[in-house]
Amino acid sequence: MQNIFSPLSDIFGWMMGQIYHFLANSFAEPARMSYFAITILVMAVISKLITIPLMAQTTKSSAKMQALGPKTEELKRKYGYDERILQQKTQELYKEEGVSMMGCSSCLPMLIQLTLIIALFNVLREPAKYMASSLDNFSAISKNFFWISDLLKSDPLTWFGLPLLNAISQLGIQLFGPMRQQQQMNKNMNITFMLMPVMFYFLSVNWAAGLLLYWVFGNLLELLYRGIAALINRSKLHSATEGGK
Repeated sequence: MQNIFSPLSDIFGWMMGQIYHFLANSFAEPARMSYFAITILVMAVISKLITIPLMAQTTKSSAKMQALGPKTEELKRKYGYDERILQQKTQELYKEEGVSMMGCSSCLPMLIQLTLIIALFNVLREPAKYMASSLDNFSAISKNFFWISDLLKSDPLTWFGLPLLNAISQLGIQLFGPMRQQQQMNKNMNITFMLMPVMFYFLSVNWAAGLLLYWVFGNLLELLYRGIAALINRSKLHSATEGGK
């Protein structure tokens, strides 16, 4: 069935096929982790490499917002009695400092990730089309990943497997990602973003485990990147503070 994501799904599926056949022709397949699983993990790495420039931009913007902390606290003391005025004054401050409070740059990495997830969802509906010459040949391919015997089926641990890991990793991104600063300025936005991991937790229980493996690994890579970037920014801020003394 064709949809607006079909062209991207075809590209995604072709890349998976190329990676899988390269692995199958170059290395011995591990017993606990099939080439199919490794291909999905590699695709997660590639997708994160695509979004790194955008993540770097949002991380930089988040660092600027943190640096404006004293000024925003002063605005809270002066205008905290009226949330509408406070938001208006905060937006004016961010505009003066060249910081986007609700810019598309903060949303783009998430939108790209969701788009790639939908593309992979379409691929996993008919993976034989991209990774084998026939359905019989694809059926003979190993699709296991540790406790999961077939990544095209749902996680056998149901609520306690990849769906739970996905929800936790998503929550980690919400709590420590750059959009956290924006969520704190908008209570409705904060509630919405905090509920998203819970919503996906219940929705994803019956999804193909391969899709969740891709999502979880991508989330872990993003958390790792965010952590390293935060340490670098903290080191730069500390150096600047020491140099100003």
